[in-house]
Parts: sequence; structure tokens; C-alpha cells
Amino acid sequence: MRASTTTSKTVSCTCVTALLIGLAGCVSSAPEPINPRSLAQSAVADTHLGWKPAPAHQLNYSLATSSGIARMEMRELPGDLQAVTIELPGMRNVEGVQWRAANGDHAMLFDGGRGADGVTLERRQRGYRLQVRGPALEMLRPGGLLTVIDYYRN
Repeated sequence: MRASTTTSKTVSCTCVTALLIGLAGCVSSAPEPINPRSLAQSAVADTHLGWKPAPAHQLNYSLATSSGIARMEMRELPGDLQAVTIELPGMRNVEGVQWRAANGDHAMLFDGGRGADGVTLERRQRGYRLQVRGPALEMLRPGGLLTVIDYYRN
């Protein structure tokens, strides 16, 4: 009798262990969230860069300057990133948004009247909101320097 009880306990233990290992294998770890701090920094001393929570696969920054010309250096962006939003709280009349890629390519993302494909600049109660998606985001993906110029410079 004793042998069958021991065998029964061993079988039960083995089944429970197999079940736990199986469940552990089914649990997938979530992808690491994008750390906005590691992807961008202020490029000039008078530009303050902050970041805000954003939906998955998006970045949301806040860019402020005292001179009216704000510069933000961006590193290579992850492949699954779908949008970059930049709040420009102190800007009063944005006249241009320029991009210079790390490889030397450059583009005018916004020229005072309209934006490039995938770029929207929306006037807010205080400042502007710049959003980059689609083809324009693909220009930014390898990294480079973003410059926002306000007409009302000090």
C-alpha cells in the first residue's frame, strides 16, 4: 500500500510541476516601453526638453525656448514607433520646422503655411502642437536635429 501512495504523490508532484512550467512558458513578457529620455535631448542651452506619457508606439515631448529657436537632437528611433508629438508651449507664431538628418539630408517639415506629408502643426491655447507621422516620421527615424523657429524671437 505504501508504494502506491508514494507513486501517487510523485505522479501528482510531477503533474503540478509540468503544469507550472507550461503556464510559465505561456506568459509572454511585454515589450520594453520606449524611454523618451534616451531618444532625444536639447541641442542648445536655452532649449528645455521634457516628456509626457504617450500611447504605445508614440512619443510625446514638450519643447520650450527663451530665444524663439528651439533645437532638439534625436537619436535613431525604434522601428515600431508610429508618431512623435511635440508640444511647443511658448511659441506664438511658428514660421518653420526644419530637419537635418545625421547623414546630412535636410528637409523643411513646416514652412509657415503648410507641413510636409505626415506633419501637422496645430495652434493651441498656449503655443502649438507638432505631430510627425508616416513619411515624415521615416525621415526622422535615422536621427538628426529638429529646429523649430518662432517668428516672435526675443
